[in-house]
Amino acid sequence: MDTHKEYIEDGEIIYAPKVASVIFFAGMNRIECQYMLYKSPNVRSVDLYWNEGMDSLIMPVTPTAGIDLFSVIIPNLEEKSYTFNARTTDLHGHKSLYLTNFGTSYGEVYKSTLTGRRVNTVELIDKNDIGTGSISLFAASEDLVRTEIRYQKSDGSTDIVVAKQNENTVFCPDALPGSTFEARSLYIPEPVAIDTFATAWTTYGTAFATSYQYDRSDWEVLEVSDETAGEGGSALIDGNLATYWSSQRTPVAPLPHWAIIDMKSPKNIVRFDIYRRSGNTDTRTVECYLGDSPEETGSWILIGEGTFTTGGRLEIESTDKLTRGRYLKIKLPDSNRAPYTNLAEVYPYGGL
Repeated sequence: MDTHKEYIEDGEIIYAPKVASVIFFAGMNRIECQYMLYKSPNVRSVDLYWNEGMDSLIMPVTPTAGIDLFSVIIPNLEEKSYTFNARTTDLHGHKSLYLTNFGTSYGEVYKSTLTGRRVNTVELIDKNDIGTGSISLFAASEDLVRTEIRYQKSDGSTDIVVAKQNENTVFCPDALPGSTFEARSLYIPEPVAIDTFATAWTTYGTAFATSYQYDRSDWEVLEVSDETAGEGGSALIDGNLATYWSSQRTPVAPLPHWAIIDMKSPKNIVRFDIYRRSGNTDTRTVECYLGDSPEETGSWILIGEGTFTTGGRLEIESTDKLTRGRYLKIKLPDSNRAPYTNLAEVYPYGGL
């Protein structure tokens, strides 16, 4: 007995059940501690120590005879990494052996290293018949959770949309044409951190355009005053400048010439891009009308007109940007070589 007699002079040492597991989750100037007890019904507290035992947290518990999971937030922690030692105390005052693990608290130093996700392009597009901001973003870093875009809507209110870490495009429905937007990015320092860290809201200098080109994919040219065989009115909205609608040549049809387009839903139009046949200068004046009926003799409101000078493209600003109509009538009242005229494409725009 001589070799171990001195160690049992005060009697046998009794230990409380050890903490089965303890893990720590990083936070903003705080850390979450999650711990598990197994078959420890006599344990009355879990005692946590850090900073070489200078700081502690005694957590009363009432475990069962099975598996018990607990969690607690350790607040007001300086930004640094910590070594934590956890042990139990039972109802008789016996202590367990320590279980050690590590955790990190993050704060202003980490936050100061974060940058907003970079914006690639900013556009205004037609989406579901409203102007929609389309923002393309560069690839995000692994610790970025999401990017939030705060923008102004056409009614003056604001809204926030979110691009996740793996999304490179975000849409801003009903964005106010010509307005700017703000963005911020949110990060987590570790995959299972309990807090996110946000960059400051930053206003981007690139604004949404003041107008957007309508999607014409489901539009239909219902009727034209006349057309040359093989060069029908559908060429006006096929997206191909090499095709065109031309006035009838045999027999010759008199001026004016017109085409009626069904836009499928009421729209207001702020301007037009209109192209005549490439290399041909017959077309001179173009008049643009909106209406609620497809009848050529119905009630139409003139919203813009213009005259080709040189070149094949004519931009017409609308003189009435509030009127809405489902049907668009393009009228060609005159010609540089009467009575012949033609058009290759009609691009209406919404916006301001």
